[in-house]
Amino acid sequence: MDRDRGGRQGGSADWGADTDAEAERAALPRCKTSGVDDPAYFSILKSQFHEAPITRFIRQTMEIPARGEVSITLHADARHHHGAGRVHGGILALALDNAGFFACATETDGYWVATTEFKVNLLDSVGLEDVVVTGRVLRKGRQLMHAQMEARDAKGALVAIGLGSYAILPRKFRGA
Repeated sequence: MDRDRGGRQGGSADWGADTDAEAERAALPRCKTSGVDDPAYFSILKSQFHEAPITRFIRQTMEIPARGEVSITLHADARHHHGAGRVHGGILALALDNAGFFACATETDGYWVATTEFKVNLLDSVGLEDVVVTGRVLRKGRQLMHAQMEARDAKGALVAIGLGSYAILPRKFRGA
């Protein structure tokens, strides 16, 4: 007998279960959760991101459209190129990790997260152009979160994807 993803026995798997859960999650109000004011909290996260030394060295800008989602633009320049004149994969990995980290941080009500595991697939190379990296939370547990990230070049072509796991730490962001 087959088992669906929930471990229940049945004639066929119920592959639509996650879609239903995602639809329910999307329908929830996103203005306030656990007493945290989203616009003020998102402002703190954006400030932490933009003031970080690495963000000043490798220029990036971040927008937070909603809880569990971020969009980061990597403003690539020639300093980020490897010997073949394309953006180094490590620079793309940095932006992907940032997107996963901050997507998760939008759902922790002020608590820090730390990358515990990170996987990147580099699909194509990127030249001297902006790269838009999006991150979204796939799952939030009590102590661990999982995120999916995508990087697209200026034409919208997918150039890299990432999956990350992030631990929720007992320490709050400054000002949260």
